[in-house]
Amino acid sequence: MDKFMESKWFIRILALLLALLLFTSVHDNQSLFKNIKSNKGEATVQMPVVLYYDEENTVVSGVPKTVEVTLSGPNNLVEFAKSSRDFSVFVDLSNAKIGRQRVKLKTKGLSDKLTAKISPAAVEVSVQEKVTVEKPVTAEFNSDLLAEGFEAEQPTVSPKTVKITGAKDVIDKISYVRAALNVNKNIDADITKDAWVQVLDRNFNKLDVSVNPGTVQVNIPVKNPSKTVPITINPTGKEQDGVVIDSISTDPKNVTIYGKSDVLKTIDALTLDVDISKIAKDTDLTVPLKSPKGVNKLDPGAVKVKVKVRDKVEQKTFSNIKLSSKGLDDNYDLEFLSPSDGLVDLNVTGPSQELKNIDDHNFDVFLDLSGLKPGDHNVNIEVNGPNDLSWELSSKKAKIRLTEKNQSNV
Repeated sequence: MDKFMESKWFIRILALLLALLLFTSVHDNQSLFKNIKSNKGEATVQMPVVLYYDEENTVVSGVPKTVEVTLSGPNNLVEFAKSSRDFSVFVDLSNAKIGRQRVKLKTKGLSDKLTAKISPAAVEVSVQEKVTVEKPVTAEFNSDLLAEGFEAEQPTVSPKTVKITGAKDVIDKISYVRAALNVNKNIDADITKDAWVQVLDRNFNKLDVSVNPGTVQVNIPVKNPSKTVPITINPTGKEQDGVVIDSISTDPKNVTIYGKSDVLKTIDALTLDVDISKIAKDTDLTVPLKSPKGVNKLDPGAVKVKVKVRDKVEQKTFSNIKLSSKGLDDNYDLEFLSPSDGLVDLNVTGPSQELKNIDDHNFDVFLDLSGLKPGDHNVNIEVNGPNDLSWELSSKKAKIRLTEKNQSNV
C-alpha cells in the first residue's frame, strides 16, 4: 500500500481529482453570483417626511406627514430596507423664501444599489412668517347640562390669556379663542375643570396654530336661586252636613322655593290644596307641598295645617204661635188689640243639627201681665227656649186691653 501511494500514478490521479473539484467549485460560485445578480425585487413602504426649515422664524404648511416610497433593486437589499427603514424622506426648506413654492421630496441613507420612487415626488408648500399673539380665552358651557332649577353664573378662566403662534395669514383669521368644558352629567354645584383651548375662524373652523398653554382652568359658579312666598289655602271638596269650615291656617305661613330666576319671577304664592270633605271637627294635618313646574326644591317640603270648624247655622220659622200670659189677675179679662189674634211668628237661628230636633213646643212665648191694671197696655213679648239657639219675633210687643170681668158682663 505504501508503495502504491509513493508511485507516480497515484500522484497523477490525485492531481486530476483536485483539478476536477476546483473546476466544479468555481463553476457553482459563478452560477450563484449570476442568480443573485439576476434576482431583483420591488416593495412599497409608507415613510414619514422629515422637514428642515427655520423653525424659529417661519411656519411651513403643505408638507404631507407621510409619503409612499417604491423601492427597486436586489431583492435582499429591498427586503432589508423595507424591514429596517434605515433611510429617510425629507424636504429641505432651510433657505426657502417666504411665499408659496414647489419643492421635491428626497431620500437620504438609501443604498446606492437601490432606486426609490416617491409619491408624490414634489409638493407645493407655503412658507410664512411665524407670528405670536396673545389672546383672551372665553369659557363656553352648555347650560343644558345643569340640573333642573340651577343656573350658571359668569365663568372665569385661569390664565385669562394664551399665546398663539402660527403663520401670519392664519393668525389674521382668528375670530374665537375658547375653552369648552366637557361634562356628561347634571351639574348642581360649582365646577372647576381643565379645558383644551380651541382657536377658530369666523366659520368655527379649527385653525392650525400652536397654543401656550394648551389648556386652561375653567371655573363656573353654579347656584340654585330661591324666593320666599306665602302659602295660600285652596279648600277642595264639600263641607260635611252640619259643619262649616271656620278657618284654615298653616305653620309656617311661608315657603322658600328654588328654581331658575325667570321661573321664580312668575310665582308670587304657593297654593296648598286642603281636602275638607272628611273634616267634621277641629283637625291638625301634615300636608306635603307640591312643586310648581320649574321649581326643583321646596323648604319646607310639608307644612302643618290647622283646620277649625263650627256648627253650621241655619234658620227655622215657627208660624202662628199663640201668645200665653203670666201674672194675669183672675178678675181681669185679656183682649189682644195687636196682634189682633194673639199670634206671632218665631224665627229661630242655631246649629242645623239642633234645629232638626225642635219644634214650637220647645218655646214658651208669653206676656208678663203681673201688676197691670185695667186699660190698654203695650207689653213686651217674652220667649223661653233652648240656650244654644237665638230667635227673633215677628212682633216684639203686643198691645192688649185689660178689663174687669164684672164690667165686661154689663
